[in-house]
Amino acid sequence: MKPVTRILQQLALLSLVLLAASGHAQTGDTYQVEAIVFAQPSAPLSGNRTPDMQWADDAVILDETARSDVRKLDDTQRRLGREADALRAQGYPILMHSTWVQPADSSLKVAVRGGEPLGEHHQVEAVVGLQRGPEAMQIEVKAWRHTGVGAPGDAGQIVSELIHQTRRLRPDEVHYLDHQSMGMLVRVTRR
Repeated sequence: MKPVTRILQQLALLSLVLLAASGHAQTGDTYQVEAIVFAQPSAPLSGNRTPDMQWADDAVILDETARSDVRKLDDTQRRLGREADALRAQGYPILMHSTWVQPADSSLKVAVRGGEPLGEHHQVEAVVGLQRGPEAMQIEVKAWRHTGVGAPGDAGQIVSELIHQTRRLRPDEVHYLDHQSMGMLVRVTRR
């Protein structure tokens, strides 16, 4: 093989490697997401909406995934402990407090759940997507609050309420999402 051909092949290979590395750097950023969902005691859940059985169909389920870029973090990595304590002290029941890692990828949604099980559902089921734009980060949250109606443990009668918001946010700040019978605190931090 001629030396010029070899050099051109090496340059082509090097440019492919650099292109792949730059693409990974843009999509490989991971973020720590922490979410607290709490009940609004002054506005009990009164919806008559039944739960969405396919709530997590388009998402990676946090408790079940084998992906290395999406993983649940233990309680020691939480940063909203004071906020959770303050909510409890003011009479707001915490329904879910969860922390995980996910990339800012518009095609990826992460499904989390928490609280007491209600048949095939939990008190809280949420789908969270992050997208990083040129000027700001955006979060999309769909969170359902479920409650059983009737006798305790009767999972056949569940009513739900949905909060669905898309919001621009700044990393490392606590953001509050509000809805009728529930509120949500979210903090996103670059890892």
